[in-house]
Amino acid sequence: MINRRVYYPAITHQVEAGMPDILKLFAMLFVIACEAPQPAFAPAFEPGESGQVTAISGPLILVLEAGDGPLEVRLAELDAPDAASATDWLRARLEGQDIRLGYDGLQRDRYDRAIAQVYRAGEGEDSWVQADMVSAGLARVLTHPGNRQAAAPLLQLEAQARAAGAGLWGNPAHRVRDTHPDALAQDIGSVQLVQGRVVEVTRLRSGRTYINFGLDYRTDFTVVVEAGDEAAFEEAGRPLAELEGRSVRVRGWIEAENGPLMRIDHPERIEWLDE
Repeated sequence: MINRRVYYPAITHQVEAGMPDILKLFAMLFVIACEAPQPAFAPAFEPGESGQVTAISGPLILVLEAGDGPLEVRLAELDAPDAASATDWLRARLEGQDIRLGYDGLQRDRYDRAIAQVYRAGEGEDSWVQADMVSAGLARVLTHPGNRQAAAPLLQLEAQARAAGAGLWGNPAHRVRDTHPDALAQDIGSVQLVQGRVVEVTRLRSGRTYINFGLDYRTDFTVVVEAGDEAAFEEAGRPLAELEGRSVRVRGWIEAENGPLMRIDHPERIEWLDE
Protein backbone atom coordinates (compact mmCIF):
# COMPACT_ATOMS: atom_id res chain seq x y z
CA MET A 1 0.00 0.00 0.00
CA ILE A 2 1.25 3.52 -0.80
CA ASN A 3 1.92 5.64 2.29
CA ARG A 4 -0.02 8.77 1.43
CA ARG A 5 1.48 10.88 4.22
CA VAL A 6 4.18 12.00 1.80
CA TYR A 7 1.54 13.79 -0.23
CA TYR A 8 0.43 15.95 2.70
CA PRO A 9 3.61 17.59 4.04
CA ALA A 10 1.86 20.70 5.37
CA ILE A 11 -0.57 18.65 7.45
CA THR A 12 2.00 16.27 8.88
CA HIS A 13 4.36 19.15 9.71
CA GLN A 14 1.62 21.04 11.56
CA VAL A 15 0.61 17.96 13.52
CA GLU A 16 4.20 17.49 14.65
CA ALA A 17 4.70 21.24 15.30
CA GLY A 18 1.98 21.54 17.94
CA MET A 19 -1.35 22.75 16.53
CA PRO A 20 -4.30 23.33 18.86
CA ASP A 21 -5.52 19.94 20.08
CA ILE A 22 -8.83 19.87 18.20
CA LEU A 23 -7.20 20.86 14.90
CA LYS A 24 -4.45 18.34 15.52
CA LEU A 25 -7.06 15.62 15.99
CA PHE A 26 -8.84 16.48 12.74
CA ALA A 27 -5.55 16.63 10.87
CA MET A 28 -4.45 13.26 12.19
CA LEU A 29 -7.79 11.68 11.30
CA PHE A 30 -7.47 13.13 7.80
CA VAL A 31 -4.01 11.61 7.36
CA ILE A 32 -5.17 8.23 8.66
CA ALA A 33 -8.13 8.25 6.26
CA CYS A 34 -5.82 9.01 3.36
CA GLU A 35 -3.60 6.08 4.34
CA ALA A 36 -6.47 3.61 4.72
CA PRO A 37 -6.85 1.09 1.90
CA GLN A 38 -9.84 1.76 -0.31
CA PRO A 39 -12.01 -1.06 -1.67
CA ALA A 40 -11.16 -2.05 -5.21
CA PHE A 41 -13.69 -1.24 -7.90
CA ALA A 42 -15.85 -4.05 -9.23
CA PRO A 43 -15.13 -5.21 -12.76
CA ALA A 44 -17.48 -4.31 -15.58
CA PHE A 45 -19.84 -7.26 -16.00
CA GLU A 46 -21.81 -8.21 -19.08
CA PRO A 47 -25.34 -6.78 -18.72
CA GLY A 48 -28.03 -9.37 -18.10
CA GLU A 49 -31.74 -9.60 -17.37
CA SER A 50 -33.62 -7.22 -15.10
CA GLY A 51 -36.95 -7.34 -13.31
CA GLN A 52 -38.55 -7.84 -9.92
CA VAL A 53 -37.58 -10.43 -7.30
CA THR A 54 -40.63 -12.56 -6.56
CA ALA A 55 -39.09 -15.03 -4.11
CA ILE A 56 -35.96 -15.97 -2.18
CA SER A 57 -35.65 -19.74 -2.42
CA GLY A 58 -32.35 -20.29 -0.61
CA PRO A 59 -29.35 -18.58 0.99
CA LEU A 60 -27.98 -17.53 -2.41
CA ILE A 61 -30.96 -18.23 -4.67
CA LEU A 62 -33.69 -15.86 -5.82
CA VAL A 63 -36.44 -15.88 -8.43
CA LEU A 64 -36.49 -13.00 -10.90
CA GLU A 65 -39.59 -12.16 -12.92
CA ALA A 66 -37.94 -11.16 -16.18
CA GLY A 67 -39.48 -10.42 -19.58
CA ASP A 68 -39.51 -14.08 -20.61
CA GLY A 69 -40.97 -15.36 -17.35
CA PRO A 70 -39.48 -16.44 -14.01
CA LEU A 71 -35.72 -17.01 -13.87
CA GLU A 72 -33.98 -18.67 -10.94
CA VAL A 73 -30.72 -16.88 -10.12
CA ARG A 74 -27.77 -18.01 -8.04
CA LEU A 75 -25.50 -15.27 -6.70
CA ALA A 76 -22.08 -15.86 -8.26
CA GLU A 77 -18.79 -16.23 -6.36
CA LEU A 78 -20.29 -16.63 -2.89
CA ASP A 79 -20.70 -19.26 -0.20
CA ALA A 80 -23.13 -18.84 2.71
CA PRO A 81 -22.29 -21.22 5.58
CA ASP A 82 -24.97 -19.61 7.78
CA ALA A 83 -27.81 -20.39 5.40
CA ALA A 84 -30.65 -19.10 7.59
CA SER A 85 -29.09 -15.67 8.19
CA ALA A 86 -28.19 -15.23 4.52
CA THR A 87 -31.72 -16.19 3.40
CA ASP A 88 -33.35 -13.82 5.89
CA TRP A 89 -31.04 -10.98 4.82
CA LEU A 90 -31.84 -11.48 1.13
CA ARG A 91 -35.56 -11.76 1.80
CA ALA A 92 -35.60 -8.51 3.77
CA ARG A 93 -33.65 -6.57 1.16
CA LEU A 94 -34.58 -8.03 -2.21
CA GLU A 95 -38.04 -9.61 -2.14
CA GLY A 96 -40.33 -7.42 -4.23
CA GLN A 97 -37.45 -5.20 -5.32
CA ASP A 98 -36.18 -4.39 -8.81
CA ILE A 99 -32.78 -5.84 -9.68
CA ARG A 100 -30.53 -6.30 -12.67
CA LEU A 101 -28.03 -9.03 -13.41
CA GLY A 102 -24.44 -8.89 -14.57
CA TYR A 103 -22.48 -11.87 -15.91
CA ASP A 104 -18.81 -12.54 -15.22
CA GLY A 105 -18.30 -15.77 -17.13
CA LEU A 106 -20.41 -18.92 -17.01
CA GLN A 107 -24.05 -17.79 -17.22
CA ARG A 108 -26.01 -20.97 -16.48
CA ASP A 109 -25.40 -23.94 -14.19
CA ARG A 110 -26.48 -27.53 -14.71
CA TYR A 111 -29.89 -26.70 -13.20
CA ASP A 112 -30.35 -23.92 -15.80
CA ARG A 113 -30.12 -21.26 -13.09
CA ALA A 114 -28.51 -17.95 -13.96
CA ILE A 115 -25.13 -17.49 -12.23
CA ALA A 116 -24.85 -13.76 -11.89
CA GLN A 117 -23.73 -10.67 -10.08
CA VAL A 118 -26.84 -8.97 -8.72
CA TYR A 119 -27.57 -5.26 -8.41
CA ARG A 120 -30.48 -3.78 -6.49
CA ALA A 121 -31.96 -0.66 -8.06
CA GLY A 122 -31.56 2.47 -5.95
CA GLU A 123 -32.28 6.18 -6.09
CA GLY A 124 -28.64 6.86 -6.86
CA GLU A 125 -26.10 4.20 -7.72
CA ASP A 126 -27.35 0.61 -7.77
CA SER A 127 -26.24 -1.53 -4.83
CA TRP A 128 -24.00 -4.54 -5.59
CA VAL A 129 -25.60 -7.33 -3.57
CA GLN A 130 -22.54 -9.61 -3.46
CA ALA A 131 -20.44 -6.81 -2.01
CA ASP A 132 -23.13 -5.93 0.53
CA MET A 133 -23.45 -9.55 1.70
CA VAL A 134 -19.70 -10.04 2.06
CA SER A 135 -19.29 -6.71 3.89
CA ALA A 136 -22.03 -7.66 6.34
CA GLY A 137 -20.45 -11.05 7.03
CA LEU A 138 -23.43 -12.87 5.54
CA ALA A 139 -21.33 -14.65 2.90
CA ARG A 140 -17.73 -15.48 2.11
CA VAL A 141 -15.98 -15.61 -1.23
CA LEU A 142 -15.99 -18.87 -3.18
CA THR A 143 -15.03 -18.52 -6.83
CA HIS A 144 -15.16 -21.14 -9.58
CA PRO A 145 -13.15 -21.47 -12.81
CA GLY A 146 -16.01 -20.00 -14.83
CA ASN A 147 -16.92 -17.26 -12.35
CA ARG A 148 -14.00 -15.44 -10.72
CA GLN A 149 -13.73 -11.93 -12.17
CA ALA A 150 -14.94 -10.28 -8.95
CA ALA A 151 -12.52 -12.14 -6.67
CA ALA A 152 -10.18 -9.23 -5.90
CA PRO A 153 -12.73 -6.68 -4.62
CA LEU A 154 -14.78 -9.32 -2.83
CA LEU A 155 -11.75 -10.78 -1.06
CA GLN A 156 -10.81 -7.30 0.09
CA LEU A 157 -14.27 -6.76 1.53
CA GLU A 158 -14.20 -10.20 3.14
CA ALA A 159 -10.91 -9.39 4.87
CA GLN A 160 -12.42 -6.22 6.31
CA ALA A 161 -15.52 -8.06 7.54
CA ARG A 162 -13.40 -10.81 9.09
CA ALA A 163 -11.18 -8.28 10.88
CA ALA A 164 -14.29 -6.59 12.29
CA GLY A 165 -15.88 -9.89 13.36
CA ALA A 166 -18.95 -9.09 11.29
CA GLY A 167 -21.71 -11.66 10.85
CA LEU A 168 -20.45 -15.20 10.44
CA TRP A 169 -16.90 -14.12 11.36
CA GLY A 170 -18.04 -13.54 14.93
CA ASN A 171 -18.99 -17.22 15.21
CA PRO A 172 -16.10 -19.58 16.09
CA ALA A 173 -17.76 -22.29 14.01
CA HIS A 174 -16.89 -20.28 10.88
CA ARG A 175 -13.34 -19.27 11.82
CA VAL A 176 -10.41 -19.72 9.47
CA ARG A 177 -8.93 -23.13 10.21
CA ASP A 178 -5.26 -23.89 10.79
CA THR A 179 -3.60 -26.85 9.07
CA HIS A 180 -3.58 -29.27 12.01
CA PRO A 181 -4.81 -32.54 10.49
CA ASP A 182 -6.64 -33.77 13.60
CA ALA A 183 -8.72 -30.61 13.78
CA LEU A 184 -9.37 -30.59 10.03
CA ALA A 185 -10.59 -34.18 10.23
CA GLN A 186 -13.72 -32.75 11.87
CA ASP A 187 -14.32 -30.58 8.78
CA ILE A 188 -14.15 -33.30 6.13
CA GLY A 189 -17.16 -32.96 3.84
CA SER A 190 -17.46 -29.19 4.15
CA VAL A 191 -16.16 -25.98 2.58
CA GLN A 192 -13.55 -24.27 4.74
CA LEU A 193 -10.86 -21.58 4.73
CA VAL A 194 -7.51 -22.98 5.86
CA GLN A 195 -4.41 -20.91 6.61
CA GLY A 196 -0.81 -22.01 7.13
CA ARG A 197 2.70 -22.14 5.73
CA VAL A 198 3.57 -24.39 2.80
CA VAL A 199 6.31 -26.86 3.70
CA GLU A 200 6.86 -28.42 0.29
CA VAL A 201 5.57 -28.31 -3.28
CA THR A 202 5.93 -31.56 -5.21
CA ARG A 203 5.10 -31.99 -8.89
CA LEU A 204 4.73 -35.58 -10.08
CA ARG A 205 5.57 -36.86 -13.54
CA SER A 206 1.86 -36.98 -14.24
CA GLY A 207 1.80 -33.19 -13.84
CA ARG A 208 -0.25 -33.29 -10.64
CA THR A 209 1.08 -30.96 -7.94
CA TYR A 210 0.89 -31.58 -4.20
CA ILE A 211 1.16 -28.57 -1.88
CA ASN A 212 2.08 -30.01 1.49
CA PHE A 213 1.55 -28.24 4.82
CA GLY A 214 3.38 -30.90 6.86
CA LEU A 215 6.24 -33.36 6.60
CA ASP A 216 4.06 -36.49 6.46
CA TYR A 217 1.91 -36.50 3.32
CA ARG A 218 0.06 -39.57 4.63
CA THR A 219 -1.51 -37.65 7.51
CA ASP A 220 -0.94 -33.91 7.08
CA PHE A 221 -3.11 -31.39 5.24
CA THR A 222 -2.47 -31.23 1.49
CA VAL A 223 -3.73 -29.18 -1.44
CA VAL A 224 -3.83 -30.84 -4.87
CA VAL A 225 -3.73 -29.11 -8.26
CA GLU A 226 -4.30 -31.34 -11.29
CA ALA A 227 -2.01 -31.15 -14.32
CA GLY A 228 -4.59 -29.51 -16.54
CA ASP A 229 -5.17 -26.69 -14.07
CA GLU A 230 -1.55 -25.63 -13.51
CA ALA A 231 -1.51 -23.32 -16.55
CA ALA A 232 -4.07 -20.99 -14.95
CA PHE A 233 -1.67 -20.34 -12.07
CA GLU A 234 1.19 -19.59 -14.46
CA GLU A 235 -0.96 -17.21 -16.47
CA ALA A 236 -1.94 -15.37 -13.28
CA GLY A 237 1.72 -14.94 -12.29
CA ARG A 238 1.23 -17.40 -9.41
CA PRO A 239 3.48 -20.38 -10.27
CA LEU A 240 2.87 -23.21 -7.85
CA ALA A 241 6.58 -23.85 -7.28
CA GLU A 242 6.90 -20.42 -5.66
CA LEU A 243 4.43 -21.33 -2.91
CA GLU A 244 7.05 -23.29 -0.99
CA GLY A 245 7.82 -21.58 2.30
CA ARG A 246 5.01 -19.05 1.92
CA SER A 247 2.09 -18.38 4.21
CA VAL A 248 -1.20 -18.83 2.34
CA ARG A 249 -4.93 -19.09 2.85
CA VAL A 250 -6.80 -21.65 0.75
CA ARG A 251 -10.52 -22.25 0.43
CA GLY A 252 -12.52 -25.17 -0.83
CA TRP A 253 -14.07 -28.55 -0.08
CA ILE A 254 -12.18 -30.75 2.38
CA GLU A 255 -12.07 -34.46 1.72
CA ALA A 256 -10.16 -37.40 3.16
CA GLU A 257 -7.23 -38.84 1.20
CA ASN A 258 -4.07 -39.59 3.18
CA GLY A 259 -5.23 -36.99 5.68
CA PRO A 260 -7.35 -33.90 5.00
CA LEU A 261 -7.09 -32.81 1.35
CA MET A 262 -8.40 -29.91 -0.71
CA ARG A 263 -8.53 -29.80 -4.51
CA ILE A 264 -7.98 -26.39 -6.10
CA ASP A 265 -8.38 -25.68 -9.82
CA HIS A 266 -7.83 -21.91 -10.19
CA PRO A 267 -5.55 -19.31 -8.56
CA GLU A 268 -8.24 -17.21 -6.85
CA ARG A 269 -8.69 -20.03 -4.32
CA ILE A 270 -5.17 -19.39 -2.92
CA GLU A 271 -4.35 -16.11 -1.16
CA TRP A 272 -0.62 -15.33 -0.81
CA LEU A 273 -0.34 -13.70 2.62
CA ASP A 274 3.33 -12.78 2.99
CA GLU A 275 3.89 -10.46 0.04
